[in-house]
Amino acid sequence: MPSQIPHEQLGEAVIKSVQHGVYPDSEEVISADIPVSALPVVLGFLDRARDDIKSDIRELSSEAAPDIDDWVSQASQLHTDIERSKETALEILKYAEEEGRLQEELKDATSKLELLIGEVRFNETLTATLEQIYAIQETLDQVQEDALGDHFVEAIGKLSKTYGNVARLQSIGNTAVVGLLRDRTCDLRRAIVENVSDCWDALIQVNPSEGRITIRNEFQKSPEFPLLDVHVVVNALTKLQLLEKTIDVLYQRFNSVILSPRLNLAADRTTTAILVSGDNIQAVGRNPDISVQHLFGDLGIIIEYLSTRLPQSVSIPLSQILLPSLIPRLSSTWLSSSVPPSLEGIREYQEILALAVKLEEDIESVGWTAKGELSGWVEQAPRVWLTRRREVSLDSVRVALSRGFGKVRSVERVETQTMSRREEISNDNGGGDSWNEGWSDEGNEKPQAQEAKPPIESEEDVSAWGLDVDVEVEGDHQEASRPSRTEGDEGDGDSWDAWGWGDDGNIEPTPTPGGTKETGDVGNGVGGEMDQEVTLKETYNITAIPDAILEIIEKSVDDAETLTLPDYKSSPIFPAAAGLSSLPTLILAMFRASSPFYYTRDNSGNMFLYNDSLWLGERLREFLETRAQSTSSSSPRVAEKLNFEPEIKHLEVFGKRAYSREMESQRTILLDFLDGAQGFGNCTVQPFAGECDTAINSCVDRIRDIYGRWKGVLSYSALLQSIGSLVFTVTNKIIVDIEDMSDIPEAESQRLASFCNRISMLEDLFLPQQAAETSVPLTAIYTPNWLKFQYLATILEGSLADIKFLWSEGELRLEFAAQEVVDLIEALFADSEHRRKAIAQIRSSSGGR
Repeated sequence: MPSQIPHEQLGEAVIKSVQHGVYPDSEEVISADIPVSALPVVLGFLDRARDDIKSDIRELSSEAAPDIDDWVSQASQLHTDIERSKETALEILKYAEEEGRLQEELKDATSKLELLIGEVRFNETLTATLEQIYAIQETLDQVQEDALGDHFVEAIGKLSKTYGNVARLQSIGNTAVVGLLRDRTCDLRRAIVENVSDCWDALIQVNPSEGRITIRNEFQKSPEFPLLDVHVVVNALTKLQLLEKTIDVLYQRFNSVILSPRLNLAADRTTTAILVSGDNIQAVGRNPDISVQHLFGDLGIIIEYLSTRLPQSVSIPLSQILLPSLIPRLSSTWLSSSVPPSLEGIREYQEILALAVKLEEDIESVGWTAKGELSGWVEQAPRVWLTRRREVSLDSVRVALSRGFGKVRSVERVETQTMSRREEISNDNGGGDSWNEGWSDEGNEKPQAQEAKPPIESEEDVSAWGLDVDVEVEGDHQEASRPSRTEGDEGDGDSWDAWGWGDDGNIEPTPTPGGTKETGDVGNGVGGEMDQEVTLKETYNITAIPDAILEIIEKSVDDAETLTLPDYKSSPIFPAAAGLSSLPTLILAMFRASSPFYYTRDNSGNMFLYNDSLWLGERLREFLETRAQSTSSSSPRVAEKLNFEPEIKHLEVFGKRAYSREMESQRTILLDFLDGAQGFGNCTVQPFAGECDTAINSCVDRIRDIYGRWKGVLSYSALLQSIGSLVFTVTNKIIVDIEDMSDIPEAESQRLASFCNRISMLEDLFLPQQAAETSVPLTAIYTPNWLKFQYLATILEGSLADIKFLWSEGELRLEFAAQEVVDLIEALFADSEHRRKAIAQIRSSSGGR
């Protein structure tokens, strides 16, 4: 229960809180409730406090009474002033209302004044505009009068001012009056332009039907009109800004009437003649003289006529249009056609160069600018002549090729080689066509036993002239028939191959006959025993094309040597001698690039191209040898350029590539035929039997057809080597296909043997050139696997005993490996004791082979 706080203490606490805002210090007082009984005491305290405050206020009021009187007096004065201010404000409001009324009256008066001023200004502007219109109208009347009187310069000047005056009438630009003025101004200008143009046409009359142009200095329409001078008309055209267009039209007319008929040749190889008579210049008649000298004379007449008849204000701008068209036409047609394709006509060409320089001097003398184009062309005379000569030479190559093969003729290749006595004895004992062996790519090899899978031939046929005579004898058939294809051999259709760039090293160079051997015992001869020279001869056919190419090259070299003679040192084309010496390189490149297109039109074209290229290379070497001594002493500059031995090598490689492409093409055809046999499986069952017959017959017929075509092209040794290579392709494919057969029944073996016998009938193509009745075919020399092919036919038809005999007593082991024979035996014969013994015997006697 809370403690009892005295009522007096509570009253004091309330008074202190009200008067001073102070709270009692005692917590009990703060938390104590004021009971109802304490209210009278608290109210008593409040009354006493109120009374105390009132007494304090009275005391203070009595002390401040004088000051309060002053405040009251001032408040009364302030009230009086406020009343007076109110009266003043009312007067101000009254005056403000009066001022608004006056402002409205002023604004109204001002608007009336501005309206009157606008009316005055409008009247003044109207008056000035009407005066301008009247002045313009008078000026236009004067312009019309001057125009009718042919006073063009005055009329144009006044008309120009009129244009400015009309343009200044912008304020009424859309009115009908200004439109009428504009229309009349334009009409007058058109009339003046027509009048001036008529006067210009009267001064410069063009008559296309007669090919005549007349230029006069003065003109008068009639006696009542003034005499018009050409300068007046030119001045009028200048002021009308029509002079440039008029000069352009003049050039077009002059070009069509005078220049073009003189510069262009008619169908009958004639041109017009230029005649100047008084004020007239005319292109008349047909002039058969189409020489450049006569043309330069006519051009001089034309330039003099234009420069003297026309004022400079016309002739100079006209020349700036005429010369840039005339000089290129002159250079590209007349001057270019006057360049002689050879040394004949050089004197005349030198005269033309002098005339070109003189023509440019004449142009400059009349104040025209030729920009040095003619003199520049003269300075380029050596290059121009050399370019012309190059074009003619290359075109001659094209013409020679386009004429076709011409008359095919036989040529003989004769070379001498040194042989030892031992080699000669070996050749005498070897039998057959030993010269053919020397040129064969595989004829130097004796038949040897080969691997189980004979290789597929590549492009070895580039050695038709004995390119691979260094092939080893023993066991090297595969290497001989499988040369690595070089990068340059791929993609024979590439356009770069036609030019022969980069051919060095792609194909082995043809060895001299000294490197060929007439026997298969290449490596066994003793070279130092009783050496003697042997002359080797062989005939092959070439077309007329290489003779034409050789003639073009010889002519170029002859002209290059002639240019270095003292008589030509003063000639403008003397510097072209060195460049002319390099022309054979381009001629040969042109031949290599173009010849495939023309040669391949013939079935034997590639072979002719092969012969022609090699023959041309030999003749060029002889030509270089004969010219080297004479040229080095008389023309050292030409001698430095006269070494195109690399181009000759490119040419020879190019010919061998043609041979190689033809051989590869024929091989592909033959292999396609054989692919139709599908490996000769089931060759006794239809329809496979028919396909096998067709494949074999197609191959035989194809080879005989090729032999007939190439017989009139290649040398006999090259022919046998080529046909032998094709036969090798066929036999090699047949051998591989048969060896791949795991089971060969008796009927199929007989059928396969008959196929081999049909191929063997091609042996009659390999008889020696001077064959007798007892001559032995040279098939084994030119077809490395021929003996192996014959043994294969024997194996297919023979018994197991026959095979064992051929292996042990015969030469079967020289052509077949032991495993090959074992595989054939297993395919041909059923498993038995006899077969196992035969296989064991063959393996035991093979010596690990």
